[in-house]
Amino acid sequence: MKITAIHAYAVAAPMRVPYITALVDRRIATSVVTVIETDEGVTGYGQSTTSAALYSPFEEYQDSIVNVVERKLGPALLGCDPFDLESLHERMNRVARGHLYSHCTVDLACHDIIGKKAGRPVVGVVGGAVRDRIPLCAPHLGILPSEELAQQALGYVQQGYRFINLRVGADPVQDVANVSAVRAAVGDDIGIAVDFSQSLHLVGFRSDTAIAQIRALEKAGATAFEQPLADWDVEGLARVAAAIDSPIIADEAVRTPQDALRIIDRRAADAVKIKLMKVGGIFPARKIATILQAAGIPMTVGNGLAGYIANSAEAHFAFSLPNLKLPGEMNGFLRLEDDLMSGDLKSENGMLLLPQSPGLGVRLDLARLRHSARRTVQQSEDVLI
Repeated sequence: MKITAIHAYAVAAPMRVPYITALVDRRIATSVVTVIETDEGVTGYGQSTTSAALYSPFEEYQDSIVNVVERKLGPALLGCDPFDLESLHERMNRVARGHLYSHCTVDLACHDIIGKKAGRPVVGVVGGAVRDRIPLCAPHLGILPSEELAQQALGYVQQGYRFINLRVGADPVQDVANVSAVRAAVGDDIGIAVDFSQSLHLVGFRSDTAIAQIRALEKAGATAFEQPLADWDVEGLARVAAAIDSPIIADEAVRTPQDALRIIDRRAADAVKIKLMKVGGIFPARKIATILQAAGIPMTVGNGLAGYIANSAEAHFAFSLPNLKLPGEMNGFLRLEDDLMSGDLKSENGMLLLPQSPGLGVRLDLARLRHSARRTVQQSEDVLI
């Protein structure tokens, strides 16, 4: 089998609820969908959802991903076999090193092709499923007034979700009030994780003051803490992890297998979050997963801003992991008003069900995708907080 064409399309989907973090205020989810065609008529779909600049070292927005995929990766990969993943990633690193969001769209499309050709879901070609359902975190809640947050969280609990994820880091006092309000609304049996998105560094906090803030949030009812410090500050993160009893989760600090080794060596986190677009796709994510499993460190998987294709790929990957830290966070598709894509990714009473269709199990109207992409206007994607 040979790759005969690679196309990238910028698309946008409105969000049902605004997504407000310490870094950005986002109302529309923007992504790039990559379509790979082969000489055997099997077509694969991949996707990366763009994010705030601090989440990606190369500030990969829609226009840059489209350009990298079509002008760099496409010419380098034409004629290659989509099954040759090691070789494909080596080629991508040669022509566009570090552009992991762009790499991810290609990687996911190749896995989609591999699964379709084999007649099996992607989870069945990356090791097989170790479970048949995954508890989902409720769609991530942004930084909103305490009363509004509490009502949203309670609504999700009433739908069957047992885990809530809050964004914090813009205002330490408000953060404690928000966590307290949500805890009072949902009761004591619901997990409440908070994600700083590296933001404590942005307001001048060091690891010592971060520890004090995390302890205050623990007292308010939070049960897990994600990436409080900047991605480069592994030593500071290690100091936080040593001081805090609740799990500390590394997210932006791990983009490569070498990053995972640094986290392990310094005991800088109790778990690691994997977003496929952040690491370059399923193939490099499996390498990271193997390293973490050998070290006895669990992984959590998912992206609260991802689209249907990206979340589908994360689901297939997560179902194959014996060291998966629950809940899963591949829930971004649930907050989008997006009728371009559908398929096998289903949730029920706060549980994600095992996909069964070949490949990623995604159905996509290519004609509508191309039309939507032509109408997508490239502009500033975030409002800075």
